[in-house]
Amino acid sequence: MLSCINIHGIEKGIAINLSGFFSQLVAEIRRRKVLPVVVTYAVSGWLILQVAGLTFEPLGVPSWGIRVLIIVTLAGFPAVFFLAWLIDFKEKGLMFDLPLWRKDDDSPRTSTKSSQFAALTFCGVILAGTVGLVFLLLKQFPEPAPIVEIKKSGFAQNSIAVLAFENFDGNVESDYFASGLAEEILNFLAGMHELNVAARTSSFRFRGKQIDIREVATLLNVKMVLEGSVRREGDRIRMTAQLIDGENGFHIWSKTYDRKLDDIFAIQREIAAAVVNELKIALSVDSENRLQEQQTENIEAYIFYLQGREKLRSSQDADVMIVAKQLFQQALDVDPSFSRSYAGICAANLRLYEISNSVEDFSSAEQACEKAQALNKDLSSEVKVALGRLYRFRGWYEKAIEELNLAISSSPDEVDAYIELGEVLLLQSNYKQAEVAFSRAVDLKRNYWKAHEALANYYYATEQYRKSAQAYEVVTRLTPDSALGFGGLGAAYWMLGDTTRALQAYETSLQLKPSRQAYTNIGISYYYVGEYQKAVEMHQKALEFAPDDHRIWGRLAENYRFLAGKQRLAEDAYQRAAKLAQANLRINNEDWLTRAMLGLYYAHLERTKDAMLLMEIALEQSHRNPEVLYLYALVLLQQGNTVGAIEALLETIKQDDYYRKVIDQDPDLKVLKGHPDFISGLANQ
Repeated sequence: MLSCINIHGIEKGIAINLSGFFSQLVAEIRRRKVLPVVVTYAVSGWLILQVAGLTFEPLGVPSWGIRVLIIVTLAGFPAVFFLAWLIDFKEKGLMFDLPLWRKDDDSPRTSTKSSQFAALTFCGVILAGTVGLVFLLLKQFPEPAPIVEIKKSGFAQNSIAVLAFENFDGNVESDYFASGLAEEILNFLAGMHELNVAARTSSFRFRGKQIDIREVATLLNVKMVLEGSVRREGDRIRMTAQLIDGENGFHIWSKTYDRKLDDIFAIQREIAAAVVNELKIALSVDSENRLQEQQTENIEAYIFYLQGREKLRSSQDADVMIVAKQLFQQALDVDPSFSRSYAGICAANLRLYEISNSVEDFSSAEQACEKAQALNKDLSSEVKVALGRLYRFRGWYEKAIEELNLAISSSPDEVDAYIELGEVLLLQSNYKQAEVAFSRAVDLKRNYWKAHEALANYYYATEQYRKSAQAYEVVTRLTPDSALGFGGLGAAYWMLGDTTRALQAYETSLQLKPSRQAYTNIGISYYYVGEYQKAVEMHQKALEFAPDDHRIWGRLAENYRFLAGKQRLAEDAYQRAAKLAQANLRINNEDWLTRAMLGLYYAHLERTKDAMLLMEIALEQSHRNPEVLYLYALVLLQQGNTVGAIEALLETIKQDDYYRKVIDQDPDLKVLKGHPDFISGLANQ
């Protein structure tokens, strides 16, 4: 019989009866009250995992966080069992309850060698089981891949594109209404930071085209696609919306609404709520409030604001920013207390200042941001991002970082806050943290062109031109109708020495939309190949878009110097450039590049002492940046200091070998090509 089987020790004759062993084990488990402790631990662990599942993602905890918590919870079971077996709480305090020791109760219990051996064996098994379970669980859950690898894999679960809705009432004039309805749903979903929503310029380009949903999802890097149709008859509206899985093309959810026209915004919220529900996304409190409540007491003001925000996040061209300002102002005409509309006006004016360098644009931005701050009762992250951007343009970097960190703490998925934070860190030469911020923005919204553009600009600023070109390629794919991305792409190719592709990108930019950037880039290209009259024509066209940009006036003056009979025009252009640069420095005294360019303007205006003082400050502020060193060399050469100019140029090349090509093409430096010190210095670099 099994109950009679004995295991005999060879030397000491230790024998353990199995049925007695298990009986004693069960008795010990009951006496030591192990089961209540284990049950309590199981319930507590389950509750903790439930809470973690709901809160980790909104709080920004990495995806592997919940995996680690599960491992720790499961591994804790044998550990808790062991501790409950070992430790007992008595009136005298905490006691270690092993059978080897005599108990201090009224009925002392003796222990046989077999019971001692059984207890020790059991404790050893428990400890070994704990270690083994942790090891096995860790083997089952491999190390999470880094962010770069995740980006190369499938689409994020929370990513979605909203296509332009089809108009089924046969009236061409209703096309705008159908598209506008889809746009409002898109804006509403985009207002929830947990969702990764493709930009309107990306998703609406498929309007009227017969294209497979799976192809749309692939092109836009999204998991889900929302499409629909609208039929409007008098004061009634019939609308159908469908949520489709972009990987397999299957319908996930579909519903038809037959309502009065006045219910259109209620329908919008119902569709948004259905999308969130189907994607099984845990929303933050802020996003829940957005889903349940109107953003302002006046729905008309809110609609104007959403339209303005969509423009603000689109191509960033000057005419688009003007339209955005008009829409934000319409929202304020309806609701003067709408703080986020003021923040939108501030952001649009700052972008216009970035394009034009007009002090008037900056002053308008500053006034709008001050009003937004005064009215920001609900501590909106959008207002804080606008303030952070304003402070960056001011050169108040610490204040900017403070506002942006507050925005991120209240809205951890606020992608524009990470972009703006990266810009500030870049200006502080904090390159590693800047790259982290830009990469975080791309990771949050992989189909947001502005995040990719910010990363492309970072790569360009840190002289990683190959990566910059690759990132700009993504920008042009996401916004194929925007000239901005092609302009940046052309600049990256130019720095790589690929003039053919650079000019192609510049020409595409110009064909899509004439702009200051496109004309300026082409003008610079003409300057370096000696086509000075063509360069003048390009810069004159650039001035039509940005008449107060000192950079254009300075480049115009450069080309006038090489044209016969244009010396007076060159001097006038330098005077104009210097005056405008001074105004920009009054806004941001930390702008070392503008200070260095002003030094070059002064050198050509024979203000030698002022030019040298400005260059010395710019060199110190920029930590001898190669671009500033290059400008410094031009100033020294203008003053006849050939030896000093050569030393500055050699230092420039030492820091960035790209300038070897620029120096070779610069017409001002042709006088140095035969200089023996310059030749030997280049050979030794």
